[in-house]
Amino acid sequence: MNQKILLRKLKAEYDYLKAEYEYQNELFKKAMKQFDKKFAGKLNLDTPKAKKANKSKKSEKRTKSLDKVYKKLAKKIHPDKKTGNTKDFKKLKESVDDYDMDSVVDLAHEYDVDISVDVDEEEFLTTNIKKLKGKLEYFNKTLIMQWYNIPDKERLNFENVIITTLGK
Repeated sequence: MNQKILLRKLKAEYDYLKAEYEYQNELFKKAMKQFDKKFAGKLNLDTPKAKKANKSKKSEKRTKSLDKVYKKLAKKIHPDKKTGNTKDFKKLKESVDDYDMDSVVDLAHEYDVDISVDVDEEEFLTTNIKKLKGKLEYFNKTLIMQWYNIPDKERLNFENVIITTLGK
């Protein structure tokens, strides 16, 4: 398969999965609020605090790639340049500070900046497609989404099972 066509296909799949993840994440938040409201005080659940990513442990290779792409993008979107954009430049700086390669690559595509020398796009897209699929699969497996998506006729029985199994 032609490399350009493959990259376009992977980019389209990646963009779709990112949009689907954003949608499912919002739906999950809504379902979680309803679940918490419904089962407040009825369940004995341990909710571990989210672990913050340790930014200092990012790989050297990724940091160098990120810096190279940042420099190319900064030259094009710096507010002092004719093609510049203050909002996007701030987003770029925040993304680099957060080691958010996804956003940096998205900005590169948006501004037609060739990053193929600095980033193996096929590997980047393939890896992130797998991650997004895993996150979407996680949403569907959670008790919250199972409860949220169950038909109303079956919901009461399912709620009783939840309370019996996880209740205080």
